[in-house]
Amino acid sequence: MMKLKLCCALVLLSSTVIAGEPRMPEQMLRGKNSQYQDGFRDGFREAVRMMNGGGHGNNGNWNREIRISRATYGASRYRCDFTQRLARSANGRTVYEFKAGNQWCGDPADGRKKTATIEYFCRGDLKKIDVREGRSETLRCR
Repeated sequence: MMKLKLCCALVLLSSTVIAGEPRMPEQMLRGKNSQYQDGFRDGFREAVRMMNGGGHGNNGNWNREIRISRATYGASRYRCDFTQRLARSANGRTVYEFKAGNQWCGDPADGRKKTATIEYFCRGDLKKIDVREGRSETLRCR
């Protein structure tokens, strides 16, 4: 059953890519929660990118793209995870200006000094940065 769904999704995806502008198959999202919808949209965009030559061997720019692995924000054990949210903003770019603050996932540690910890891949290497609340840092992959 899973193979059939995947096959149907790929046929639908390939037909939209061949036709020009890829269109999100919104009917596949009906009745699903927002987390599922976000993940589906991320996967759809990535599949379109790869089908248009953005995969490993087809495009030399792939290695120079930021790929968020993990992103958390808070203090000690009071942390929230905003990996998917940051990935939607930063993945695929060579440079991304990041500002640490409560805008990413609220205030997980009220009254404490917080830090955003970001791990991302660039050219196959895992990089890690810590950004204190209110400060900015540039993620680079050139």
